[in-house]
Amino acid sequence: MNFRKSIVSCFVLAAVASAFDTSVRAADQPRVALLMPTQSVEYWALYVKGFVKEAAAQGLKLDVKVSNYDPNEQATLVDQTLAQKPDVIVLVPVDSSAMVPSIRKIDQAKIPLVISNSMPDQKYSRYWKVFTGPNDISNGEVAAKTMIQGFKEKGYGDKGKVIVINGPMGTPPQVQRYQGFVEGLKKNAPGIEVVGSQPADWDAVKAEAAASALFTQFKDVKGVYTENDSQLRGVVTAAQRLGLDPSKLVIIGHGCDSGAVEAISAGKAYATVEQSPFDDGAYAARAAKDLASGKAPQAIQYLPNPAATKTTLNVCYSKK
Repeated sequence: MNFRKSIVSCFVLAAVASAFDTSVRAADQPRVALLMPTQSVEYWALYVKGFVKEAAAQGLKLDVKVSNYDPNEQATLVDQTLAQKPDVIVLVPVDSSAMVPSIRKIDQAKIPLVISNSMPDQKYSRYWKVFTGPNDISNGEVAAKTMIQGFKEKGYGDKGKVIVINGPMGTPPQVQRYQGFVEGLKKNAPGIEVVGSQPADWDAVKAEAAASALFTQFKDVKGVYTENDSQLRGVVTAAQRLGLDPSKLVIIGHGCDSGAVEAISAGKAYATVEQSPFDDGAYAARAAKDLASGKAPQAIQYLPNPAATKTTLNVCYSKK
């Protein structure tokens, strides 16, 4: 009888020890706050999936806060997050300029900061530990190189008119992708000229309207650079409704999403530049774990950005 009681006691003690060990592990989990601009846009929903998956693999305790593209709301969320004293903050800025005072506050609180996806002016880089995300100047340069390639393949040589469908004006991706694209053409094919551009706020419907206006204004356009793939779909629709054959145009997008892959496969667009939202989130989560562990990760970690044409669509995250 005493022996049986002893066995039972051992099991009870083992269970208590296991529960204690689990609670200790939970307490030891680094606490990471992820401040997002939105989750209602497909890219950001997939970004969060990539971040959450990597955070689980890295043993991070995650708190996601969303500001619905409102810089004032994001600044308030930063203040709330600072009061909670997480181990690391990951910030995807709604507005990289407006966020500078908040970034300073995070630095003053001595909480390691990862800036993800949209880099503020690098003169403020002393306020964050790591940047992860796209190199948008390079993305524009890749699009320019691919535009030149597309002109040659379609028999247009190295001269012709190009229009651009921008993202939200003044945002880092819009400014930097446009800069990289325009400078890339000027350097390598000055005869391929950007004759007009309009913003479409990453929206397919707005892109259709913007492209329709530009196609009407500028005759004999040979190429279109659209700064994301939602806008690419709008450009294709606009061309078709105006009686233009999209297969005769060199249409290049950005993002490698499933809609762009489908359009390229069907010959309705020429190419897109890869940017995986899953990798974007995962890179930031890994950097957060490194900082929480006291490591010094590489200060700038750019995503790969190969061009995807009909023959190289396998590079796209949406094809994997």
